[in-house]
Amino acid sequence: MTSTTKAWIAAAVAVVFSLGLITWQVKARRAEAVNLTPEDMALIAEDQSPQYRMGLASDEKARKEFAEDIKRLLAVAEEARTKGVDKTPEMKRQLRIARAVVIAESYFKAQGNDGSKPNATEQEVDQVLQQPENKELFDQLVADAKARNPQLAGGGEIPEDQLKMFRQQLGEVLVGESKGVAAGVQSQRAVQLQIMFQQARALAQAYARDQLADKMKATDAEIDAYIAQHPELDIKQKRTKAEEVLKRVHAGEDFTKLAAELSTDTSNKDKGGDLGWFGRGEMVKEFEDAAFALKPGEVSGVVETKFGYHIIKLDDRRTEEKEGKEEEQVHARHILIGEGGQADNPLAPPRTGREQARAAVEQEKQKKVLDEIVKRSHVTVAENFQVKMPEQPAMPPGFNPHTEQAPPPAPEQKQQEPANPNGKPANKKRG
Repeated sequence: MTSTTKAWIAAAVAVVFSLGLITWQVKARRAEAVNLTPEDMALIAEDQSPQYRMGLASDEKARKEFAEDIKRLLAVAEEARTKGVDKTPEMKRQLRIARAVVIAESYFKAQGNDGSKPNATEQEVDQVLQQPENKELFDQLVADAKARNPQLAGGGEIPEDQLKMFRQQLGEVLVGESKGVAAGVQSQRAVQLQIMFQQARALAQAYARDQLADKMKATDAEIDAYIAQHPELDIKQKRTKAEEVLKRVHAGEDFTKLAAELSTDTSNKDKGGDLGWFGRGEMVKEFEDAAFALKPGEVSGVVETKFGYHIIKLDDRRTEEKEGKEEEQVHARHILIGEGGQADNPLAPPRTGREQARAAVEQEKQKKVLDEIVKRSHVTVAENFQVKMPEQPAMPPGFNPHTEQAPPPAPEQKQQEPANPNGKPANKKRG
């Protein structure tokens, strides 16, 4: 089955079916004991990407974290079933399709179909979709897709070519499921695990979205309390720091050295905060107004923008002809006291202290909610299991892996430059 097929099926039922993930199916409304053995975990690991399997094979901690993530997912899915989430008509269709996709994909893969050619003939697709229950399923899935799409929910129609493509893809899934069941594919443990996990994903996503999301949101009071415990996130603290830096400037300390030492704008701090030449409209308004109000050699007060607090020094002014008109430009440098990059992703856009506090509070609340669900669940997942290292790709002719060679140089990583006051790379000269 092609990746396009899976994408369309997923869109139709509003579920992300990720290759290599598995499901646990709890058949009864009441919670039943769920136990994944070391052998099950080994099968689950084999469905992951080669790169991820390498990590699992070589790192015991990674295997334990992998097992813990699976346990959380299965526990949430188990609770979703006890709450009747699996009984809604739309969820029943999602679970039905999840099972069909896995069986069909496993069957076609066993037949050697790599997705480069159709998995079923047009005649087979027509025959399977002419069956009343399958025709009804197609219509319901289309209705689900329209209900989930705001642009279509008001009565819009899905383009005919897209409907035709979806019909073909759904037909291939149903044909593959039928042939797979006839061949006994569904009795294979690896297939059972994959079906189970795909269904667990659908249940957990729906349950988290509809019944857990509010429990994981941070209140204003919780954010305030977190900031009180982490004063470095308090915006008032940053203004105070900026004012202290300004005092040092006025006391005669070198501006460029202070920028190199203290500025959070890493794109130009090593150049003493130099922003180069820029004209009107290239910086955010607050910064621009302050910069153009200065005379060469003057230093501004503390200027607040969405990026934080700036201290601006004007180096020079000039008038340039641009597109037949004279344009006033300034050459300035600044010291920014702001958020900088995030600890988990230094290249991410800056977030305010309050945004960081909200994320931290919600992460902790999410962990607490999930831990409570796991604690009351009947899910057991083996942490001690073995993962086979993925096979190395074939080497080109004449390559001797035992010949010692100097390792190739690591490719240069193109770093995303933090934004200057206008959100553009600050070290890009203008004019």
